[in-house]
Amino acid sequence: MWRIHLLGELDIRSESDSSICLPSRKSEALLALLARHPGKRIAREKLAALLWPESREFNARVSLRQTLKQLRQSLARPGEEVIVVTGNALAIEPSLVRVDVVSFEELSEMGSRAALEEAADLYRGEFLEEVADLTEPFAEWVAFERMQLREQMLALLEKLMPGDPNASQTERAIQKAVNLLASDPLDERVHRLLMQLYQEQGRRSDALKQYRSCSALIQRNLSAQCDPRTEALYRQILEGGRHVCAEVRPQTARIVPAALDAILSRPAVAVLPFANLNGDPSQAYFSDGVAEDITTMLAGWRRFPLIASSSSLTCRDGSSQIQQIADELGAAYLVTGSVRHAGKSARIHARLIEAESGYIYWTKRYDLDISDVLKAQEDIAERIAAAIEPVLESAELSRIATKRTDYVNAWDCFLQGSSFLHRYTLESNALAQKCFQQAIELDPDYSDAHTGLALSHMRNLLLKSPAKLAEGDKLDRNMQIDLAFEAAQKAVALDQNSSDAHLQVGTAYVWIEDFDAALAETELAVKLNPSNAYARMALGNRLDLIGRNAEGIAQMRRSLELNPRDLNRWNFMGYLSRACLDSLQYDEALSWATTALRLRPDQPETHFRVAVCQAHLDRLIEAKSALAECERLCPGFVSMKSTWQPYSDPARSEHYFAGLRRLSLID
Repeated sequence: MWRIHLLGELDIRSESDSSICLPSRKSEALLALLARHPGKRIAREKLAALLWPESREFNARVSLRQTLKQLRQSLARPGEEVIVVTGNALAIEPSLVRVDVVSFEELSEMGSRAALEEAADLYRGEFLEEVADLTEPFAEWVAFERMQLREQMLALLEKLMPGDPNASQTERAIQKAVNLLASDPLDERVHRLLMQLYQEQGRRSDALKQYRSCSALIQRNLSAQCDPRTEALYRQILEGGRHVCAEVRPQTARIVPAALDAILSRPAVAVLPFANLNGDPSQAYFSDGVAEDITTMLAGWRRFPLIASSSSLTCRDGSSQIQQIADELGAAYLVTGSVRHAGKSARIHARLIEAESGYIYWTKRYDLDISDVLKAQEDIAERIAAAIEPVLESAELSRIATKRTDYVNAWDCFLQGSSFLHRYTLESNALAQKCFQQAIELDPDYSDAHTGLALSHMRNLLLKSPAKLAEGDKLDRNMQIDLAFEAAQKAVALDQNSSDAHLQVGTAYVWIEDFDAALAETELAVKLNPSNAYARMALGNRLDLIGRNAEGIAQMRRSLELNPRDLNRWNFMGYLSRACLDSLQYDEALSWATTALRLRPDQPETHFRVAVCQAHLDRLIEAKSALAECERLCPGFVSMKSTWQPYSDPARSEHYFAGLRRLSLID
């Protein structure tokens, strides 16, 4: 049995109590990620994204494989596999490890005084106190875990307050609180707890000194006054009260989820009030406003049921566990976060949590200027909502991957179809169509399934292979467009407020070159859901196509800001690269094309775009090399693409290919 300590300094010990050192910081981080929830399977892609976020996908997976090998060798014992590999996921075998964080949480849940005291003893320090912040995603994960565990520890100490504990117990609680305060000196709840503990021991002067320290810190760092609860406690102590009651929290109203039979198979999402870390109640309007705006933005996606903010806002005090809150709200996923102000600046942490396991699927920190509060509030809500939606979809894909294949619903089929679309091949596109058609058979009124079917028909038009065309397997262009129109218009008829449905109607209009209708539908898609990065990218692309180049580039840049890690961003970057070429921004065009190539080197399109940009910069060798790789991936692609007319204006289309023709690389 291995004992793994994640609270305080990372420590791994065998049954003989001998400590081992892992060979690298990355192996320590990998162990921490797996040990936080023993038995919980984590996809390799998620682990790679947390530990090697800047690496290309292939390189990140290789690095993960090497680090996993090191870690398994360090924990190797005859007949035991501490780290279990199941398909594309990793997990720690729970029967072979004992993790202090897990024991801490289990004891805290028991609630008895003996269990709480034992749990408090396990809290040796902050979560992964000495582990380096290797990458930004990993650092954000650690920060969130620290905050969650810190909150649990603080709640635990508050529960131990009543009952007149003996002096040694109070002294231990004081030391724990002092340690908590060392990691966040601006946490007023800890200051108040220390004031109470000192008062319990009859150390009135120390309690008053703690208040003065708190007041000075808040004034110096935040230019603010202490929380009214801190002031009230100070006055109580000042007046000489021996016993000070622990803080009274309002009861959380129990919310019974509404019966939503039509969408019962889809997981609900709740956006909880963001914690106001400044402690000033007068500043709560901003953190509440951010949470409400995120709810509004997420509602625009229409794929996931949203718990009303009037219900979510009742879960404000932070005293309940994630699972309890989710049960009360009827939510499968929770969006949580915090806000801290400093003058005209604010720092916002946001995260997406799966309620059942407590697993953090996404977390990010945002720094913003709040000179214009309403504008800042809307901007940050738009960015967070845009980032969360694809992560929700990915989380659900991971869930259904373990589901019995003899029991699937329309939601499962839709998710599987969306996953196939991301692969961007004719074969995967055919599988996507089957999934969407199956979803429609299961639920004929499912708007999103019709939307996906429309997209798959239009994707066929983009993916046609020159080799297959030569063999006579030419796709019937008009039939595909007709089928796309039929599916997209059906989707709109089923849900007039679906941003995605209107987007696909607009895309179908592009294929028949009715740009006025395409633009109108796409603008409506953005209006219905401002955080829809796909709609914004399409709007930018279509503005560029009709000659409104500067406006188009602005929308495309905004799209990539909203969703910087989308699986299809390589294609978005291609549109932006083309628009930059048209506006004579050759270096920027090449930068976008090269970034897209790094993301999808398997796509001939990305190599062709790089060749076009290199040719405009008169780099013959680089352009020839890119075209050669393009042809290797898809013979005949260059000759087919050289007849392409990206713009309806012949002069603009000719300019796109001018560099390649100047260098005699195409006819």
